[in-house]
Amino acid sequence: MIPTALKNLYYGAMQGPMWVNGRLYKAFRQPKDGTLNVHLGCGRERYIEGWLNVDANLVSAKIDLWINFLDQLPFRDGSVDRFYSFHVVEHLPERHLATHFADMFRCLKPGGGIRIGGPHIENAARKFVAGDAGWFSDFPINRKSVGGRFANFVFCSGEHLTALSPSFLRELAEDAGFVDCRTCLPIRESTVVGQEILSTEYEDDFECPHTVVIEARKPQA
Repeated sequence: MIPTALKNLYYGAMQGPMWVNGRLYKAFRQPKDGTLNVHLGCGRERYIEGWLNVDANLVSAKIDLWINFLDQLPFRDGSVDRFYSFHVVEHLPERHLATHFADMFRCLKPGGGIRIGGPHIENAARKFVAGDAGWFSDFPINRKSVGGRFANFVFCSGEHLTALSPSFLRELAEDAGFVDCRTCLPIRESTVVGQEILSTEYEDDFECPHTVVIEARKPQA
């Protein structure tokens, strides 16, 4: 895991270039017609063929578009068919989440959809109260106690900046204008994306998933 101080230095130095790169994409490279599916936060190993894979990591991620998610998304109004992100939004400052959801809504075509997933704080709380240390991993710090592993899950050594739950994600989506909000199982359920997306997700407990996934749509015009 990259130290937080080094990440902050990177984002401080690259803030301007990322903003410019996004604006150039919107002005000159974004397709004027056809289908545009956007994968927000592809990282190093989750590149999805046929989608526009977006990330802030220029060093090691495999990406099609380099931007800072704290900037306005560089897509024209009503031009994107679907947004997908999996274990990404919890790394954004909580104060930015409402803006992020509103920005996705702005960019989507009428009827377009989102699928957003992140750590399931409600299920983590259930397993913490039950004393089930085995439900949690020992990442990023090797801890044996249920309390230590719960802290790993929730805070991820300072990487996670908010706690996600079905009700909170639904609130963010509905406040942005989305409709048909539903909670889905990772890997197994979707009305927004196909198998090419579901096959990239991960989960090993479908009775008490580690990941909360919400889907929603922009109303038809």
